Amino acid sequence: MIKLIELLKGGTEPPKALIVAGAPGAGKGYILKDIDLGSLKTFNIDNAFINLLKKSNVTLDLKNATPEERSKAAKAMAAATKELKTSIIPNAIANRESFVLDGTAASFKNTLALKDELEAAGYEVFMLYVYTDLERSLKQNQERFEKTGGEDRSLAPAIVLSTWNSVTKNYQPYRQAFGNNFISVSNTGETMKDLDAIIDQYLTPYKPKDTLPKSPKQKERSEKQWGKLKTELEYLLSLDKDKDGVIDSSVSRKAAADIINQFLS
Repeated sequence: MIKLIELLKGGTEPPKALIVAGAPGAGKGYILKDIDLGSLKTFNIDNAFINLLKKSNVTLDLKNATPEERSKAAKAMAAATKELKTSIIPNAIANRESFVLDGTAASFKNTLALKDELEAAGYEVFMLYVYTDLERSLKQNQERFEKTGGEDRSLAPAIVLSTWNSVTKNYQPYRQAFGNNFISVSNTGETMKDLDAIIDQYLTPYKPKDTLPKSPKQKERSEKQWGKLKTELEYLLSLDKDKDGVIDSSVSRKAAADIINQFLS
Protein backbone atom coordinates (compact mmCIF):
# COMPACT_ATOMS: atom_id res chain seq x y z
CA MET A 1 0.00 0.00 0.00
CA ILE A 2 1.31 3.45 -0.92
CA LYS A 3 1.72 5.63 2.14
CA LEU A 4 -0.09 8.97 2.23
CA ILE A 5 3.17 10.87 2.70
CA GLU A 6 4.49 9.33 -0.53
CA LEU A 7 1.38 10.45 -2.40
CA LEU A 8 1.77 13.94 -1.01
CA LYS A 9 5.37 13.99 -2.19
CA GLY A 10 4.26 13.09 -5.70
CA GLY A 11 5.20 9.45 -6.05
CA THR A 12 7.00 6.47 -4.58
CA GLU A 13 10.34 6.96 -6.35
CA PRO A 14 12.38 9.54 -4.46
CA PRO A 15 14.22 12.15 -6.53
CA LYS A 16 17.97 12.29 -6.02
CA ALA A 17 20.48 15.08 -5.57
CA LEU A 18 24.24 14.76 -5.93
CA ILE A 19 26.13 17.59 -4.24
CA VAL A 20 29.70 17.99 -5.48
CA ALA A 21 32.18 19.63 -3.11
CA GLY A 22 35.73 20.71 -3.85
CA ALA A 23 38.01 23.71 -4.17
CA PRO A 24 38.59 25.47 -7.51
CA GLY A 25 40.89 23.37 -9.65
CA ALA A 26 40.21 20.16 -7.72
CA GLY A 27 39.08 18.35 -10.87
CA LYS A 28 35.38 17.98 -10.08
CA GLY A 29 34.29 18.25 -13.72
CA TYR A 30 36.92 15.70 -14.76
CA ILE A 31 35.50 13.13 -12.31
CA LEU A 32 31.89 13.86 -13.26
CA LYS A 33 32.70 12.81 -16.83
CA ASP A 34 32.98 9.20 -15.62
CA ILE A 35 29.50 9.25 -14.11
CA ASP A 36 26.44 8.31 -16.13
CA LEU A 37 24.30 11.39 -15.52
CA GLY A 38 21.96 10.61 -18.42
CA SER A 39 19.42 13.42 -18.72
CA LEU A 40 20.08 14.54 -15.16
CA LYS A 41 20.26 18.32 -14.85
CA THR A 42 23.55 19.78 -13.66
CA PHE A 43 23.52 23.13 -11.90
CA ASN A 44 26.89 24.89 -11.97
CA ILE A 45 27.05 28.42 -10.61
CA ASP A 46 30.12 29.12 -12.74
CA ASN A 47 28.03 29.03 -15.92
CA ALA A 48 25.73 31.82 -14.72
CA PHE A 49 28.69 33.70 -13.23
CA ILE A 50 30.63 33.68 -16.51
CA ASN A 51 27.58 34.84 -18.48
CA LEU A 52 27.07 37.74 -16.09
CA LEU A 53 30.75 38.70 -16.33
CA LYS A 54 30.49 38.80 -20.12
CA LYS A 55 27.33 40.93 -19.99
CA SER A 56 29.11 43.37 -17.65
CA ASN A 57 32.17 43.48 -19.95
CA VAL A 58 34.34 42.16 -17.14
CA THR A 59 37.43 40.13 -18.03
CA LEU A 60 37.28 36.42 -17.26
CA ASP A 61 40.94 36.70 -16.26
CA LEU A 62 40.00 37.91 -12.79
CA LYS A 63 43.48 37.32 -11.40
CA ASN A 64 44.54 40.34 -13.47
CA ALA A 65 41.31 42.33 -13.07
CA THR A 66 41.17 45.95 -11.97
CA PRO A 67 39.61 46.84 -8.58
CA GLU A 68 36.50 48.04 -10.45
CA GLU A 69 36.24 44.76 -12.37
CA ARG A 70 36.68 42.75 -9.17
CA SER A 71 33.86 44.74 -7.58
CA LYS A 72 31.61 43.99 -10.55
CA ALA A 73 32.66 40.32 -10.39
CA ALA A 74 31.65 40.14 -6.72
CA LYS A 75 28.21 41.51 -7.62
CA ALA A 76 27.92 39.03 -10.50
CA MET A 77 28.73 36.12 -8.18
CA ALA A 78 26.16 37.36 -5.66
CA ALA A 79 23.53 37.57 -8.40
CA ALA A 80 24.36 34.08 -9.71
CA THR A 81 24.21 32.65 -6.19
CA LYS A 82 20.87 34.32 -5.52
CA GLU A 83 19.38 32.93 -8.73
CA LEU A 84 20.53 29.43 -7.84
CA LYS A 85 19.20 29.61 -4.27
CA THR A 86 15.92 31.42 -4.89
CA SER A 87 14.89 30.18 -8.34
CA ILE A 88 16.76 27.28 -9.92
CA ILE A 89 16.95 24.85 -6.99
CA PRO A 90 13.47 25.69 -5.58
CA ASN A 91 11.96 25.04 -9.03
CA ALA A 92 13.74 21.70 -9.25
CA ILE A 93 12.47 20.74 -5.80
CA ALA A 94 8.93 21.83 -6.64
CA ASN A 95 9.03 19.63 -9.76
CA ARG A 96 10.74 16.74 -7.93
CA GLU A 97 13.58 16.78 -10.42
CA SER A 98 16.78 14.90 -9.70
CA PHE A 99 19.89 17.02 -10.22
CA VAL A 100 23.62 17.49 -9.70
CA LEU A 101 24.85 20.59 -7.88
CA ASP A 102 28.41 21.16 -9.09
CA GLY A 103 29.96 23.77 -6.82
CA THR A 104 32.50 24.14 -4.03
CA ALA A 105 30.23 23.59 -0.98
CA ALA A 106 32.53 26.06 0.79
CA SER A 107 29.75 27.00 3.22
CA PHE A 108 29.03 24.11 5.56
CA LYS A 109 26.00 25.92 7.03
CA ASN A 110 24.36 26.58 3.65
CA THR A 111 25.10 23.09 2.32
CA LEU A 112 23.64 21.38 5.39
CA ALA A 113 20.57 23.63 5.18
CA LEU A 114 20.10 22.55 1.54
CA LYS A 115 20.58 18.89 2.50
CA ASP A 116 17.89 19.22 5.18
CA GLU A 117 15.52 20.99 2.77
CA LEU A 118 15.98 18.32 0.11
CA GLU A 119 15.49 15.43 2.53
CA ALA A 120 12.36 17.09 3.93
CA ALA A 121 11.06 17.22 0.34
CA GLY A 122 11.66 13.47 -0.07
CA TYR A 123 15.06 13.55 -1.81
CA GLU A 124 17.92 11.13 -1.37
CA VAL A 125 21.08 13.22 -1.10
CA PHE A 126 24.67 12.15 -1.78
CA MET A 127 27.94 14.10 -1.60
CA LEU A 128 30.96 13.63 -3.84
CA TYR A 129 33.93 15.40 -2.22
CA VAL A 130 36.97 16.04 -4.42
CA TYR A 131 40.15 16.95 -2.55
CA THR A 132 43.21 18.65 -3.95
CA ASP A 133 46.15 20.37 -2.30
CA LEU A 134 46.40 24.14 -2.00
CA GLU A 135 49.17 24.61 -4.55
CA ARG A 136 47.39 22.57 -7.23
CA SER A 137 44.18 24.53 -6.62
CA LEU A 138 46.02 27.82 -7.10
CA LYS A 139 48.05 26.56 -10.08
CA GLN A 140 45.01 25.19 -11.93
CA ASN A 141 43.16 28.45 -11.35
CA GLN A 142 46.12 30.51 -12.49
CA GLU A 143 46.37 28.62 -15.78
CA ARG A 144 42.66 28.13 -16.50
CA PHE A 145 41.99 31.33 -18.46
CA GLU A 146 44.94 30.82 -20.80
CA LYS A 147 44.46 27.05 -21.17
CA THR A 148 40.85 27.48 -22.29
CA GLY A 149 41.67 30.24 -24.76
CA GLY A 150 39.84 32.77 -22.62
CA GLU A 151 36.63 30.75 -22.43
CA ASP A 152 36.84 29.95 -18.70
CA ARG A 153 37.54 32.23 -15.74
CA SER A 154 40.57 32.51 -13.50
CA LEU A 155 39.52 33.75 -10.09
CA ALA A 156 41.47 36.17 -7.93
CA PRO A 157 43.97 33.86 -6.15
CA ALA A 158 43.02 35.27 -2.73
CA ILE A 159 39.50 33.93 -3.28
CA VAL A 160 40.88 30.52 -4.25
CA LEU A 161 43.01 30.51 -1.10
CA SER A 162 40.02 31.29 1.13
CA THR A 163 37.74 28.81 -0.66
CA TRP A 164 40.32 26.01 -0.38
CA ASN A 165 40.57 26.68 3.34
CA SER A 166 36.79 26.48 3.84
CA VAL A 167 36.32 23.37 1.70
CA THR A 168 39.27 21.52 3.25
CA LYS A 169 38.32 22.15 6.87
CA ASN A 170 34.77 21.00 6.02
CA TYR A 171 35.93 17.51 5.00
CA GLN A 172 35.38 15.72 8.32
CA PRO A 173 32.11 17.59 9.13
CA TYR A 174 30.72 16.63 5.71
CA ARG A 175 31.85 13.04 6.08
CA GLN A 176 30.02 12.84 9.39
CA ALA A 177 26.89 14.66 8.21
CA PHE A 178 26.37 12.57 5.04
CA GLY A 179 27.40 9.23 6.55
CA ASN A 180 27.04 6.37 4.05
CA ASN A 181 26.00 8.84 1.34
CA PHE A 182 29.47 10.37 1.15
CA ILE A 183 32.51 9.52 -0.90
CA SER A 184 35.77 11.35 -1.50
CA VAL A 185 38.34 11.30 -4.28
CA SER A 186 41.87 12.68 -3.88
CA ASN A 187 43.47 14.49 -6.80
CA THR A 188 46.89 15.61 -5.62
CA GLY A 189 50.62 15.01 -5.60
CA GLU A 190 53.87 16.28 -4.07
CA THR A 191 53.52 20.04 -3.57
CA MET A 192 54.77 22.89 -1.43
CA LYS A 193 53.73 22.95 2.21
CA ASP A 194 55.25 26.32 3.14
CA LEU A 195 52.43 28.90 3.11
CA ASP A 196 54.71 31.91 2.66
CA ALA A 197 56.31 30.28 -0.40
CA ILE A 198 52.88 29.50 -1.84
CA ILE A 199 51.76 33.09 -1.30
CA ASP A 200 54.93 34.48 -2.90
CA GLN A 201 54.44 32.33 -6.00
CA TYR A 202 50.68 32.40 -6.53
CA LEU A 203 49.28 35.50 -4.78
CA THR A 204 51.93 38.22 -4.69
CA PRO A 205 52.26 38.59 -8.51
CA TYR A 206 48.52 39.27 -8.74
CA LYS A 207 48.12 41.58 -5.77
CA PRO A 208 45.46 44.18 -6.70
CA LYS A 209 46.84 47.56 -7.73
CA ASP A 210 45.31 51.04 -7.44
CA THR A 211 42.95 50.01 -4.64
CA LEU A 212 41.34 52.65 -2.46
CA PRO A 213 43.17 53.29 0.83
CA LYS A 214 41.56 51.61 3.85
CA SER A 215 40.50 53.43 6.98
CA PRO A 216 42.29 52.42 10.20
CA LYS A 217 39.22 50.40 11.20
CA GLN A 218 39.04 48.62 7.83
CA LYS A 219 42.76 47.91 7.96
CA GLU A 220 42.48 46.46 11.47
CA ARG A 221 39.55 44.23 10.45
CA SER A 222 41.38 43.07 7.32
CA GLU A 223 44.55 42.21 9.25
CA LYS A 224 42.51 40.30 11.84
CA GLN A 225 40.72 38.27 9.13
CA TRP A 226 44.01 37.52 7.37
CA GLY A 227 45.63 36.44 10.63
CA LYS A 228 42.78 34.00 11.31
CA LEU A 229 42.87 32.63 7.75
CA LYS A 230 46.63 32.21 7.82
CA THR A 231 46.48 30.30 11.10
CA GLU A 232 43.85 27.93 9.71
CA LEU A 233 45.80 27.42 6.47
CA GLU A 234 49.05 26.66 8.29
CA TYR A 235 47.22 24.10 10.41
CA LEU A 236 45.64 22.41 7.39
CA LEU A 237 48.97 22.32 5.55
CA SER A 238 50.62 20.71 8.56
CA LEU A 239 48.17 17.79 8.71
CA ASP A 240 49.19 14.36 7.48
CA LYS A 241 46.33 13.82 5.05
CA ASP A 242 47.71 10.41 4.05
CA LYS A 243 47.18 8.92 7.51
CA ASP A 244 43.57 8.68 8.69
CA GLY A 245 42.79 11.73 6.57
CA VAL A 246 41.15 12.67 3.31
CA ILE A 247 43.71 10.90 1.09
CA ASP A 248 43.70 7.69 3.12
CA SER A 249 39.89 7.67 3.18
CA SER A 250 39.40 8.43 -0.51
CA VAL A 251 38.63 5.98 -3.30
CA SER A 252 39.74 5.89 -6.91
CA ARG A 253 38.00 7.91 -9.58
CA LYS A 254 36.53 4.73 -11.10
CA ALA A 255 35.30 3.42 -7.73
CA ALA A 256 33.63 6.75 -7.04
CA ALA A 257 31.90 6.67 -10.42
CA ASP A 258 30.64 3.12 -9.81
CA ILE A 259 29.24 4.00 -6.38
CA ILE A 260 27.55 7.19 -7.60
CA ASN A 261 26.13 5.47 -10.68
CA GLN A 262 24.58 2.91 -8.33
CA PHE A 263 23.12 5.70 -6.19
CA LEU A 264 21.63 7.45 -9.20
CA SER A 265 20.21 4.32 -10.83
